[in-house]
Parts: sequence; C-alpha cells; structure tokens
Amino acid sequence: MSELNEKELLNGEEEKKSIFNLRTIWTIFYLNWHWVLLSVFICMCAAFVYLRYATELYSASMKVLVKDSEQNPRGYGMALDEMGLLSNSNGFDNELEIIRSATVSTRAVKRLKLYVTYVQEGRVRDRELYKTSPVLVDLEEGRLESLASPIFLTLTKKKNGPIRVEGRFDEEDPEKITLSEELKEFPAHINSPFGQLIFHQNPGFEFKDDTKLFVTILSPKNVGRAYARRLNASATTKTTTVANVSFVDTDKRRSLDYLRELVDCYNEDANEDKNEVARKTEEFIAERLDKIRAELDETEGSMEAYKRNNELINLSNDATTALTNTTNYQKEMVEAQTQLSLLKSLMDYMDNPSNYLQTLPANLGLKETSLVNTISKYNDLVLRRNRYMKGSSEVNPMVVQITQEVSDMWPAIRSNMSSLYNNMEIKKKSLEDQYRLYSNRISQTPTQERVLNNIGRQQTLKADLYLTLLQKREENYIQLYSTASKARLIDEPMVMGKVSPKNKMIWVAAFGFGFVFPIGLLMCLSLLRFRIEGRDDIEALTKLPILSDIPFSHELDAGQRSVVVRENRNDMMEEAFRGLRTNMGFVLKPEEKVILATSCIPGEGKTFVATNLAMSFALLGKKVLVVGLDIRKPQLVNLFGLKADKRGIVNFLGGSRADFDLLEAQITPSGVNANMDVLPAGIIPPNPAELLSSSLLKEGVEYLCTKYDYVILDTPPVGLVSDTLNIGRLANVTLFVVRADYSPKANFELINSIASENKLPKCNVVLNGMDLRKRKYGYYYGYGKYGKYGKYGKYNKYSKYGHYGVYGHYGHGPGKDNGKVHVEK
Repeated sequence: MSELNEKELLNGEEEKKSIFNLRTIWTIFYLNWHWVLLSVFICMCAAFVYLRYATELYSASMKVLVKDSEQNPRGYGMALDEMGLLSNSNGFDNELEIIRSATVSTRAVKRLKLYVTYVQEGRVRDRELYKTSPVLVDLEEGRLESLASPIFLTLTKKKNGPIRVEGRFDEEDPEKITLSEELKEFPAHINSPFGQLIFHQNPGFEFKDDTKLFVTILSPKNVGRAYARRLNASATTKTTTVANVSFVDTDKRRSLDYLRELVDCYNEDANEDKNEVARKTEEFIAERLDKIRAELDETEGSMEAYKRNNELINLSNDATTALTNTTNYQKEMVEAQTQLSLLKSLMDYMDNPSNYLQTLPANLGLKETSLVNTISKYNDLVLRRNRYMKGSSEVNPMVVQITQEVSDMWPAIRSNMSSLYNNMEIKKKSLEDQYRLYSNRISQTPTQERVLNNIGRQQTLKADLYLTLLQKREENYIQLYSTASKARLIDEPMVMGKVSPKNKMIWVAAFGFGFVFPIGLLMCLSLLRFRIEGRDDIEALTKLPILSDIPFSHELDAGQRSVVVRENRNDMMEEAFRGLRTNMGFVLKPEEKVILATSCIPGEGKTFVATNLAMSFALLGKKVLVVGLDIRKPQLVNLFGLKADKRGIVNFLGGSRADFDLLEAQITPSGVNANMDVLPAGIIPPNPAELLSSSLLKEGVEYLCTKYDYVILDTPPVGLVSDTLNIGRLANVTLFVVRADYSPKANFELINSIASENKLPKCNVVLNGMDLRKRKYGYYYGYGKYGKYGKYGKYNKYSKYGHYGVYGHYGHGPGKDNGKVHVEK
C-alpha cells in the first residue's frame, strides 16, 4: 500500500463524510427498530386522541350572482370586456368588499342571534350547541350595542329542582359570581348590570337533570367582525360577476344559515341605497302637492266669487280667431310657467344647506334633457358615495374622488338651473307680449270674460301641475316597491367538507414524526459524542487505512494473560487478528519487518494489539519478537507473567557499545508460542528520551531483524511523549490503535498531522474494543464486516472474553492495580 502524502490527508480532512446518509439512517433504524416502533405507536395514539377530541372546522360555500348596475358604456371598453381582454373588476370588487364587510356580517349575526353561544358540559370535552339548547338567552335590544365586555352565565339544574343561573360580569375577577337567580317558569327576566336578561324555553328540547350549560353573550359588532374574518368572497372568473362565497365554522348548520342570511342582509343593504332617491322624491312631491292644492283651492274660490258678484252665467265668444290665437299662446305660457315653477322649486331645494351631498328630486317633468341627465348622473354619484361610506371612511380614495366629483357638479347644476330659469322667463315674457297683442284684437270682449279667462288660466295652470305631480308620485311608488334584489343565489349553500383537523395529514405527520424523532434524536446524540464509536466515525475523521476492527474481549484465559489468539481455535477474536495479519501482508514489503504499535493516549489497547498480532504471525510459523520500548512504564513482564529479573532492552541501550550478546541475553521466551519471544523494557531509566534517541537502538533493531521474521515495537502513547517519534525512524509500518467508546475524536487531529508530516512511516489505524453486545454498530452485528463468520459467535462464547483496558493493564477501563489480571466469571 503506497504512502499517503500530505495533500491526500488534507483532502481527507476536508472531505469528511456526512453522518446524514442513508446508510447511517438505516443502521440506526436497524439497531433501534423497537424504539422506532414504540415511538410510532405512541405518536399514532396521540394522533388518535387529538382527532377524537379536537374541534372540527367545516367549510360551507355558495355561488352568488351580483348584478352590476354600473355597466361600461357601449364602445371600446365594452368590446374589450366582451373579448375577455378587460375585466369588470372595479364595481364588482367593491361589491365583494361589501359582502365581506363587518357591517353586513353584523346584521346577519343579529338576525340569527349568533352573539349568544351555548356550550354544554361533557365528560371529556364541552360540546357547543346550535339551535338545540334547552334554554334561549338574550339581552334587551337597547343594551346590545353598548355591550363592552362578555356576559358569562352558567345554568345548572339539580334533580327535580329549578334551573339556577349564575352570572359573572367582573372583568377584573372573571371567576367572581355577581348574579345568582333561579328560573321557575318561562319566559323569565333577570336584571343585570348590563341590562335585562331574557330567558325562553326552546320548544322540543328539555333541560336534563344534573347538567350544566354555559352561555356567553358577546357584543354583536365583535362577533360580526370575527365572522367577517372567517368569510371569503372571490370572483369565479375575471369576466363574470359571480362570486364564490365560503365560510369556515365549527357547526355545519350554523354556517349554512349564516351564508343564507348574509345574502338577504346584503340585498337589504343594497336596496336601501337604491330606494334613497325614491324616498327623497316622494318627500319633495308630497310637499309640492300640498302647496299646489292650496293654490288651486284659492283660484277656484276666486272664480266662484267673481261670478257670484257679477251674476255671470254664460258668455259668448265674438272674436273666434283672436281667441284661438290667444288660447294657443296661453297654453304656451302655462307650460312656461310650469317649467319656471319646477325650476324655482329645485333651486330652492338646492339653496337649502342641509341638502348638500344629498340626492336631488328626479322625474319631475322638466323638458330640458341635459339638466335631467345631469341630475341623474349626480344622484348616481351620491348613491355610490353613500354605499362606500358604509364599508369605509371619508379618507378612502374612492370616497374622496366621488366627493370631489359631487362637489364639482353641485354648483354646475345650480348654475345650469339659473340659466334655464332666466331663459324661460325671457320666453314667458315673449309669450305674454304675443298674448297682449292678440288680446288687443278682441278689445270688444267684455271685461268679465277677460277676467274669467285670467282666472281660468290660473286654474288650468294649477290643475295641470297638480295632475303632473300626482302622476310622478305614482311612478315613484312603482319604482320604490318594484326594486329587484342586488344578489341572487345560483348555488345554495352547502357543506364542502372538513378543513381542520385534516385526518390524513395528521396520521401521516404522526407516523412521520414517530419514525423520524427517535432516529433524529439518536443522530443528534451522535453529533454530541466526543468519542469514536465505530468505523464510520474513523472514516469521517481520517483517510488513513483501517486495517482491522478488533472486538472487545470480555474474558481472558488466566494462564495465558493478555494473549487471546490461540492455536487451533476459530472464534471471532482469532478471525479479527487473522484479518489484521492479512492486511499487514499488503502493507509490508517483503524486506520490511519492523512494525510499530502506538496510540494517542493510554488505555487504547496498543500492547494488546501488538502481542496478539505477534501471536497471529507466530501461528504462521514466523519468528516474532515483541519489543517493549515503553521504558517509562513497562508492562510486558507483568502481562506475560515473566520473571522479574530486571532483564530488558534498557540494559543494552545503557551500554557504551553495541553488545549483541548482551542484547540476546535480554530476550525471554513468551511462554505462549515457541515462535514468539519477548524483549521487555527492563528497569526504568532516569533518561528514557536519551536512550531511545541513541544509535544503539537502531543497531539493536537491525540486528534483531536478522534473527526474526517480524519485530513488533510496543511504544509509548504518541500524544504524551515524543519517544515514539524518535523510534519511528526504525519502523517500516505504524499501527495507530484507537479504542471504541474510549478514544476522543480530537486525537485524529494529531494522527492526521503526524501522517501528513511523515513523522511516522506508513500510518494505519486499528480499531480496538468493539463491544458487540451494545448493538450500536450496525455493520458489526453478527460481525457484519465478516458477515458469513457471524456463526462463529457460537464458539467459546466470544462475547465473554476478559477485560483489557488502561494502558498496560487489561481491565474495563482506567485502573489502579497495574499488572493485575481481571477475569469475569
């Protein structure tokens, strides 16, 4: 295997594998599927309880045709509208806003008395009643508008007892009971701080014993605004005036009743606007009829008195031609006088300041078409302004615009009337001149006849005007009582279905949350771990090769100490070290014999790996020597149970020259296998760093390579002292031993740094201490890396090997009794 250069290692650190991959998720699920199923079960139960007791919301919808009275004039705009290139959105959008307004909604709420809510106490949750409450409660009409805070009433009935009413009105202390009365008969009236409360019995529904009914009376305006917020009105298409109106509520019947009543209230509101002009015209005509009736009575009385005083019965007409012309001009003068009277009445009406921004009387019989059209246009603008004022304020841009147009038209209409009045007076004078001209021609006509004609002319004038006003009044009555509805239902209100809670979404969300939550929690916990747990963690932290994964040994053979690899055995531990031995064959070249075993901190199992790797090589018939170069804290003598006779490599390194006979004398048989020897450290010297840096060590290792097939150097932890870096010059391959659930992840910064700077040769990683009983390494379950060898678990109960632990002593973890062997029984 080629050496890793610095660039490869740096790239390896930058390209760390993300833990959020399908393999990790599947591993977590596979190892914790019972917790995932439990989480899913709990979430599904929670979803069932939520759906069982959650308040359900239903959507009701209807289609309404809104008749648009403000159609576009025939022309280019209308053509574009018919072609679908120009939408009819101005007036229709305003009507939609009126439908959604709080004013119309409040009117519907008051009609249906939706400002009173009834809730019956239940075992698990309370149930809202609509039209099924046994008692109906209301507040006197005059006090509803001024109701500032809610009124809370509680109605209870004991067995065979009267209904007891308790009321709470104190805003500072809502639980304080300020009203306590009994209802013995219906209807009943109870005085409260907010007005008189009225109680009626709902026919067909009985107040059962031992039940409790909660009644809340709210302000109709507040309820109307709340209902308006839950109402939606939109156009079905851009080119029609059909509105799709929908409403969301907890009760299906209430939503349907509300939508129907909303249309009726909207039509009433629209009709009130349209009838305003008719009512103003009716008032004007009635006033004028009273005045003309009095004038007509006076004229008829004058004629009767004149004839009685002059004893006149019948007069002949001598000047037929003159009289005919006189009569014609007289008719024209009567018509002119009628127009003058109408104009004068309209000018007097406009001169009254209280009529400003009010509709003008129309259809009075004026002959001037331009004035009639102008008045009609003015009335339309005033009506539009009044309708917009109901749903908005005077600062609304549309209201401001219309007010400006009305203000501009008012003086123009007044000026036009004055001009017409002056012109009509001129015309009248001209007619009078012509009339006098022909009157002179009949100068022979008796004075009495001329007087009678004058009186008759006045009588005819008044009679014609009176009849005209009577006719206009009847026409106005027809218009007033034949007003069509503004909106018409196309599709009756119907319930479209439940909108909340959405059962399918809740079930899916509960299943998804129950499945994702434990997996996500375990992944988050894995992010918080600062120790490595398995191969995936190492692969995410370094690009160095991982040569083997050594299982955790729970039980050691007391006679063989730390060596768990045995001859003629085929359990998981032997298989793991066979794999390490095989991979070493790919790493080492044929001429390379020196293997350096080290770690970053004590307790990671470097000595355990070194000795058992040596035993694995020895079982192949290779001559192997384990050299204890951890001379600061030697442990090989204790671990192999050797005689403490102070023999060791320190004796060789302390000499002045390379005495190879002395070196051979320090070597001791391992007692485990004839092919494996041990060269312990010996006594602890005062200058370990100097001894390990001497040239004698290099000469000694080179000599040992001539005697052995493999020389394995057990060195101190590289994270604590620099001895291992000095020894690294003698090795061909480096094994960094890390321990699962023990080695900090931060140690790999040091390992990567050493490898990238080539401070040690051919750095590789051995993962030690994989505890398969914890079931948290998915790829190790059944020894997954060697999946087909999972059956080897039955040999010798591989999961119960002894402990190996803190640096130099093989226990569960850090220990104080160095050199002792701990065996689980």
